[in-house]
Amino acid sequence: MNHLLLMMVCILSVEVFIRLKFLLILDSVKNEIKKVIHVIPQTNISDHWKEKVVPAYAARIMKNSLQVLVIIFLIISFFFIADYVFNDFLNFALSLGGVLESMVFAFGFLYLRKSLIK
Repeated sequence: MNHLLLMMVCILSVEVFIRLKFLLILDSVKNEIKKVIHVIPQTNISDHWKEKVVPAYAARIMKNSLQVLVIIFLIISFFFIADYVFNDFLNFALSLGGVLESMVFAFGFLYLRKSLIK
C-alpha cells in the first residue's frame, strides 16, 4: 500500500511542480537578484535611482520567494496528509528505499508525461 500511495503522492507533487511553474519562478528570482547585483555597484547610476529601483527588485524577489515557499509547503503537506491517513508512511517515504522509489516514480512520470503530451 505504501508503494502505491508514494506513487500517487509523487505524481501529485510533480504536477503541482509543473503547473505552478516552480522553475520559472525560481528563474525570475535569480534574474531579479542579478539585476540588484548589477545596479548596486554601478557608479554611473544615481543614488536616487538606486533608492527607487532596489526596493522594487526586493519586493519582486520577496513575492517570488514566497511563491516558491508556498509550493514547497504544498508538496510537503501531501506527504504529511498521507502520513496522517496511513500511519508510518512518512518513515517509509524518507527511508533510502522510499527516496529512491520516489525518484523513480517522479522521473518515470515525467518521462511518460512528456511522451504522451506533445
